[in-house]
Amino acid sequence: MLPIIAWSQSYVGTVANYPIHLEINSYPQENDSTSSEIDGYYFYDSKLISIPISGKRNNKNLTLIDGYFYHPESVLDADEVFQLTKKGHQLIGTLQLKEDRFNVVLSETQQNIFEDFRDPKLSFVKDSIVNYKGKQLVWFHENYSKLPLFRLGNGFTKAQRDTFNPILDAIHLEDAKDKLNCNSWFEISYNINLVNTNFISYLKYYSVYCGGAHPSYGTVAYTFNLETLKEVKDIETLYPEVDFFQTLKQKYQSTENDVQDEECETFVDDSYWQYKTWSLTPEGVLLIPSYPHAMTPCEDTYFLSYAELSKV
Repeated sequence: MLPIIAWSQSYVGTVANYPIHLEINSYPQENDSTSSEIDGYYFYDSKLISIPISGKRNNKNLTLIDGYFYHPESVLDADEVFQLTKKGHQLIGTLQLKEDRFNVVLSETQQNIFEDFRDPKLSFVKDSIVNYKGKQLVWFHENYSKLPLFRLGNGFTKAQRDTFNPILDAIHLEDAKDKLNCNSWFEISYNINLVNTNFISYLKYYSVYCGGAHPSYGTVAYTFNLETLKEVKDIETLYPEVDFFQTLKQKYQSTENDVQDEECETFVDDSYWQYKTWSLTPEGVLLIPSYPHAMTPCEDTYFLSYAELSKV
């Protein structure tokens, strides 16, 4: 008995006169080589936004609908339905978009449709400049995802720009690719908490739903040390003598709501503070505990001033 092996194939072609790329993964049925379950993505070359598809193959005929989950009865309610037939190295058929039907012709390609075609097209467009006492943050958006992020501009040294702008490029690019891969909602916003001669410190807030049972949301912190030219991952690097959990507990536990303490256990032990999020501000440090996904409503922001930290 030979094992049944899943396979993937990429295609390039058109829906009517609109160029598209499509990638499908096929999972053959046990003891039935004529049928398989299918999932994958396609995108219009003009938009580059991945649209998830799922479906079924019977012999050389494929039925694909938009969405992550396929059931035969869901074809009737789907907004997009591909009916395709494999002919040699091509898929030929139609795409039903609600009341409209378009011809589809797709040809096999060895090109990785994301890494080789889509990703090199992503680019950054300059939007605006914000001044922080002589230091400029230059804001850009990525052309297809429209997501924003800043770069270091005038007022920063060449070494600072050469070190941190490539890091910001990489962060921006990964966020853009993540959004283009997510055809539901993908929102990002920022708080720039500190820009001075020593540090840039900011928080990125995200709210994302790309299929599955629950959305994902949270906060990511970035702090760049402009003197050492390194990203600071742990606040303890800057304050090695401070036990942040005990310092926060001493300051806040008596004022915490008893019900919240019981439900969230913010200061019962330090487990929720092991992977805390933090950010520098002009007056002190913002700190946010990290909870499991189901307990993220427990997350709150706490503050320690530089004066309080100097006394520890």
